[in-house]
Amino acid sequence: MSDESEIVVATAADEGYAIPLAVTLRSAVSAMRPETKMRLVVLDGGITPESRGRLMAAVKDPRVRVDWLLQDTAVLDGLPVFGHVTVAAYLRLLLPKILPTSIERVIYLDSDMLVRRDLSDLWAESQDDAPILAVQDIAAPWMNSEVVADNYAQRFPYLAAAKPVANYEQLGIRPEAPYFNSGLLVMNLTQWREEQIAEQVMQCLIDQHEHVLWWDQYALNVVLADRWRALDFRWNQGAHVYAFPSWRQSPVGRDAFNQLRCDPWIVHFCSPEKPWHAACGHPFRREFFATLDTTPWRGWRSIAKPGDRGLIARQHRRKLKNTLHHSLLNASERVRELWKRAS
Repeated sequence: MSDESEIVVATAADEGYAIPLAVTLRSAVSAMRPETKMRLVVLDGGITPESRGRLMAAVKDPRVRVDWLLQDTAVLDGLPVFGHVTVAAYLRLLLPKILPTSIERVIYLDSDMLVRRDLSDLWAESQDDAPILAVQDIAAPWMNSEVVADNYAQRFPYLAAAKPVANYEQLGIRPEAPYFNSGLLVMNLTQWREEQIAEQVMQCLIDQHEHVLWWDQYALNVVLADRWRALDFRWNQGAHVYAFPSWRQSPVGRDAFNQLRCDPWIVHFCSPEKPWHAACGHPFRREFFATLDTTPWRGWRSIAKPGDRGLIARQHRRKLKNTLHHSLLNASERVRELWKRAS
């Protein structure tokens, strides 16, 4: 039975992501206000009993009740996987069928996140008639950024993809349609069940397999194009925000850009360089490990691999270059503002 005063949060992982999942879950619990209550659903795609015990200890709190659900991933066989991604990435699509119909809404979190704000604030966002609430992907903000961005030539070197759904035209999607990151979703489960959205997404992955970029995110954006509602960027800070030298090359304004970089509400470690990799230079890496140290994995650190030293040096050079560029652009902008006032 669902308690209406509870927020419902779900996540999914296999053993490969057990440690980052501990940070996701522990940070979500730590950010809760005293009056917040949470029903936590963990979709287990192959977590060992030892890791399960540690994860349960990490979220032990009288305000939290946990549903630990072992999942047979056979139903996901045939969906595209490559690189560091496994079928566990698709487990979120099973939520409408797995969860009881008494649960009409759920916040889904990827297992590589750091939560820095009470999720009850996200739960309070109006769903209206949107199947999902999500955050526009700062790395690939529109179906065709070449058409939308007024300074595309400047932004092009810094976007991860100009056309994340390469065949959007054939699918009848507007080039200006915004594109979201699927790492954080507030799902209207009633709507998903009635419209069989999960089935549509899985069929899209099969039918359009040669066009799929970023796995389930491609199909979710195809099926739900122009039907989702955008949240504040801070609810899902993509690591790509640090690739932009300044706000001028990003899809957001100056104030929003600075807030997103410095004070995100959820940090999403969605780049290939994860904080648990020795070579990672992410600004919130230290906070990731500070949170990990409040779990049974206290003291765990990644081991450097051959070649990491060179990678770290290149990252430091790139970070220094971007910082200098950012400082020069801000100084130039400040001079222009002072000049306008003086004249």
